[in-house]
Amino acid sequence: MYPKTFRMLAGYCHVLEDRIIFAPRQELGIYRDIENLIKLRQRFAKIRGVMYPVFIFVTISSFYFTVIDLMGGEIISALLFLGLGIVLLRLILLYFLSNPTLMIKREDIVSLKFRKEITWLGVWPMFIIMFKKENGKIGRKILAMKYTLSEQGKEIAEDAIRIFKEEELLHQEINL
Repeated sequence: MYPKTFRMLAGYCHVLEDRIIFAPRQELGIYRDIENLIKLRQRFAKIRGVMYPVFIFVTISSFYFTVIDLMGGEIISALLFLGLGIVLLRLILLYFLSNPTLMIKREDIVSLKFRKEITWLGVWPMFIIMFKKENGKIGRKILAMKYTLSEQGKEIAEDAIRIFKEEELLHQEINL
């Protein structure tokens, strides 16, 4: 009955009998092989190396234009720039605080916790996986859920909770 798969904000999470794999596609295919996961991780690192400075520049520019528009008395455009800056800042922090690893062995998982959605703050529901990295330090992988305000999103989140409970990785009671 493996792999058990659910949708995340960026890609899919595949729960296997010995590990958890994070892949961009719903079917595992070539990503079952560790060498292909390493190549994918290197490709993602290159993309992040280009995208981080762009996102940071646009975020800072959004906050700059917010201040300029407020000083000029243009409230509506200032609010639009502020909203854009906040959304981009949240995305940047989500990726900075999460480890870019694409595979976690089950025996390396220290804890797995579910964080509920805070709708009025725009915080997605997410799983936080604490695990031992190869160098012995503790790493953190954040699995943000997608489409959470819709019924489909709630079903995806409930399915993910069910999968982790079935696999005895998640031990706390959760009410969505």
